[in-house]
Amino acid sequence: MSITLLEHLRDELISSGAVQNTPEFCRCWLGRSEGYIRTLRYHQIEPSVETLAVCSNKLGYYAERLRDSEDADHQAWVRRFDRLKNLCDQAIARQAQAVWRAPERMSV
Repeated sequence: MSITLLEHLRDELISSGAVQNTPEFCRCWLGRSEGYIRTLRYHQIEPSVETLAVCSNKLGYYAERLRDSEDADHQAWVRRFDRLKNLCDQAIARQAQAVWRAPERMSV
C-alpha cells in the first residue's frame, strides 16, 4: 500500500511540476537514494515511517510557506500539498498502529 502511495505522491508532484522524475522525488522529497522505490519493490518491503515522515514534513513546510499568499496558484499548491501530506500522515498512523496493536504488545 505505501509503495503505491509513494508512486501516487511522485506522480502528483511530477504532474504539477514540483519534481521532474522518480530519482529527484526519491532524493529531494523522501531523503533517500535515487532508486529507493525500485529497491522497495525488489525486496517487497514497505517504506519506513521515517521516509513517510520526511515527505509529510516537506509537504507541510511548503504548504505553510504559501498559505498566506493571495495568489490563486499558491493556494492551489497549498490544497495539493495539504492533501498529499494528509495521505502521508494516514500511512504513518496505519504503520504505527500495526506496531502497537501487534498481539505481543497488546498483552498487559
